[in-house]
Amino acid sequence: MSKIGYTSTQNPAPSTVNEAAVAYNTPFQKVHLTRAGVSTEFVLDLMRSYKFSKQTIAQLAGISPKTLDRHLQSERKFIGLQADRLLQLGELYSEGLDLFEDREKFLKWLSAKLPALNNTSPSEWLDTHHGISMISDEIGRIKHGIFA
Repeated sequence: MSKIGYTSTQNPAPSTVNEAAVAYNTPFQKVHLTRAGVSTEFVLDLMRSYKFSKQTIAQLAGISPKTLDRHLQSERKFIGLQADRLLQLGELYSEGLDLFEDREKFLKWLSAKLPALNNTSPSEWLDTHHGISMISDEIGRIKHGIFA
């Protein structure tokens, strides 16, 4: 299993989350990865990256914690809508690291109440496709110096 974690806060170690985000850069590749399925290694890596509990990742993927456990125990791939959502979360994580250049700073930003989001935190929007897109757009605005 790939280790998530960082040798320093500036240089993230390779992870399946970062690898998928790099591969997930054209619509054709996004569809291919979603159809091929997401490995349990990716999901575990995503959980460690975001510091998500099993309950949280299950909720964000739209499955029950028991279904998540069955997938993880049998190493069965996540496919379809679950794979799509998990890959979107991986892509968002990569965008956040690219912007903040530090995992802890990105995670802190995710939990901060932001005026641009009606005084809600970015993490409150990760349960839908449109919410993830909205947070991705916010990261893009910050990256380009556009603040609401």
